[in-house]
Amino acid sequence: MLKINTEDFEYKLIDRCRNGDDEAFAGLVSHYKQNLLTFLWRMCGNKNEAEDLFQETLVKVWQHLPQYDHRKKFAAWLFGIARNTAIDGLRKKKVRQMISYTDDLPEHSDLHDAAAGIEAEETQNTLIAVLEKLPEKQRQVFLLRQHSEMTFKEIATETSQPLNSVLAHMHYAVNKLKKAIREKDVLKK
Repeated sequence: MLKINTEDFEYKLIDRCRNGDDEAFAGLVSHYKQNLLTFLWRMCGNKNEAEDLFQETLVKVWQHLPQYDHRKKFAAWLFGIARNTAIDGLRKKKVRQMISYTDDLPEHSDLHDAAAGIEAEETQNTLIAVLEKLPEKQRQVFLLRQHSEMTFKEIATETSQPLNSVLAHMHYAVNKLKKAIREKDVLKK
């Protein structure tokens, strides 16, 4: 079975992009599009705004691609630009609510599936409420870890925080989410 090294493949695409190859850029974009859109959507809380931020991110990536340092992970660089674009957009619009999980649930044909869908939606709403109340640093670390290929060390570098602080932010965020789910399950019994 042929195994493709993703980093080598990205490096070749990036090199082609630097030479003005639009198709290579489209390949890079398609590889990261869904995770990037989801990340931006959850950062800003609005699907339309996330799509605008996505476009702004792509423009910045295209403009700054010649300065990209191949020694760093491309995903970390890309999500760093997306994060900064989102933060700038939120500051400009003074948006305080940063996360909204509005993913549509699949349609259900029978009662069992409908009940499972309702329960999943309740759990999702619980998580939304907790995520919205997380301190900004915890929320950013959690979202960067969930939606990018960044390591904790890369997140620490990107957010200009010590690695131990990033790990602590993730720990507290995960514990708050787990606690909310446990409390929701206790209330149902």
